[in-house]
Amino acid sequence: MAVVGCQRPPDATRPEAAPTIEDPAADARAALAADNCAGALPHLRTAVASDPHSLYLHYNLGACASQVGAHDETAREFRWVVANADPMSPEAQTARRWLVEAGLLTEAVAAAAKDDPTVGNSTLRGAVTWSEPGQPAAPRVRQQLFLKGLRGTQTKELQYVRRGDDGGHYEFKNVVPGTYKLTDVIAGRPKWRLKVTLDAGKELVLDLGPANAASERDDFPGD
Repeated sequence: MAVVGCQRPPDATRPEAAPTIEDPAADARAALAADNCAGALPHLRTAVASDPHSLYLHYNLGACASQVGAHDETAREFRWVVANADPMSPEAQTARRWLVEAGLLTEAVAAAAKDDPTVGNSTLRGAVTWSEPGQPAAPRVRQQLFLKGLRGTQTKELQYVRRGDDGGHYEFKNVVPGTYKLTDVIAGRPKWRLKVTLDAGKELVLDLGPANAASERDDFPGD
């Protein structure tokens, strides 16, 4: 006769753990929303392998690769974007501009870039520093900046995005001449909100710091 008295029935009150479902595309979106390109990169690489026709994934993989200095990966992804996206889409325009600046254009892409209304011959560059109360000024490393065309002007449809380098320097190249808003945010409270006018074929040097911060100078108080 078998002895069964010491055996316990299954614990019906303990739920089984739900299986973990990996979603690299969702993880990439979450990292991008947190402005964490380095964290998004491995998820984007995995997601692109599973969904090789996604413009969103290829474009953001190229954009994030450019921010961490992965030149070859950026070139590969941006070439894919230029070859597959609507030529007038923001993604294709940004990819073309990067390829123009890197000198990696084929003749066909160069011809498209020549007629690209977002490619101009003006430059805006400078250094970005910041200081908290009681602290010395220091470079703002890899500061993201937006150059947005103004309503009612010839630049109204244009927007350029750049991220500064590890030394706190930024540069907008191949910009269409005109008047823009230079800021560090799309929504929320900005550190800078300045009106800049770029002349054709000219370079404007504009350093950003506490002296021209939005708390001291706001060129767009109604926005």
